[in-house]
Amino acid sequence: MKVADLVNTYVAYKRSLGMRYRSQAAFLNAFTRSVGDADIREVTPSMILAFIAGKGTITTTWQVRFNVLNGLYQFAICRGLVAIAPLPTVRPAIPSTRPPYIYSTDEIKLLLSATDSLARGSKNRLRAATLRMLLLLLYGSGLRISEALSLTLQDLKPTEDLLTVRGTKFFKTRWVPIGPRLAEELRAYLSRRCELGLCDSPSPALFVSRTGRAWSYRYVLNLFVRVRRVAGIGRERQGRSAPRLHDLRHTAAVHRVLHWYRTGADVQRLLLPLATYLGHVEIASTQRYLTMTPELLHEAGKRFEQYAQGDVL
Repeated sequence: MKVADLVNTYVAYKRSLGMRYRSQAAFLNAFTRSVGDADIREVTPSMILAFIAGKGTITTTWQVRFNVLNGLYQFAICRGLVAIAPLPTVRPAIPSTRPPYIYSTDEIKLLLSATDSLARGSKNRLRAATLRMLLLLLYGSGLRISEALSLTLQDLKPTEDLLTVRGTKFFKTRWVPIGPRLAEELRAYLSRRCELGLCDSPSPALFVSRTGRAWSYRYVLNLFVRVRRVAGIGRERQGRSAPRLHDLRHTAAVHRVLHWYRTGADVQRLLLPLATYLGHVEIASTQRYLTMTPELLHEAGKRFEQYAQGDVL
């Protein structure tokens, strides 16, 4: 069987199980292109290694590609298409995943102010306001970027301070309550959107271009990089990469827990509701989001000190 045919069959099988399998399918399609019109039995270990290793330094992508190809070959072996998987037997040391960047409240304000730079020399009078609203939504609700970009006008209930998030990472739909200030910002944005003739946009998406087309993930990332540079927020000292848009989700979780510590709330009891709010299937995922920043360590230390002194029941 040709590699391309095997990949198509395997991807269809994965999706029949209810999996989106998008990024993995992209990796497998890239693998198909790298080996050309080859039969699965003709693929050699060197061809596999060349694809997995890629170019440049070793990153976590090495392990991702290995895992995806391992799944493909286990599928092929079970169906008698190959006898063994010609995958590397020796794996390189994979550098640890870098911790998320936790924006300060001042940096959040700088990012929001810097969105005004997108209005200069642009025919799209809504672009700056749209990115500002997206940043506010990501920080104020803790949504994933894909979830925010998938929102439609029908998913909004700003008068009820509620969002409906559909088809999330784990194929679930959830309601996400938002605060009154964020709801007010959302109502103002929708009003501005209508003023510019986008009340009846050809796309039902919330975040659209001046022609009514839904914003893409890559387009948003490019805009964010421009805004982040204008805001003067760059790579930390000895950091490997610059702060990301996705880090706003981590920031939202950390800032919420900080608020709970400072107001004397029972943080441990509230972690499970926070996990549900963020759309995590288990609390361990939420705990990984709570990067121990100096502020968070300080507040946790104060709480433990009170507990040790018998002030916390």
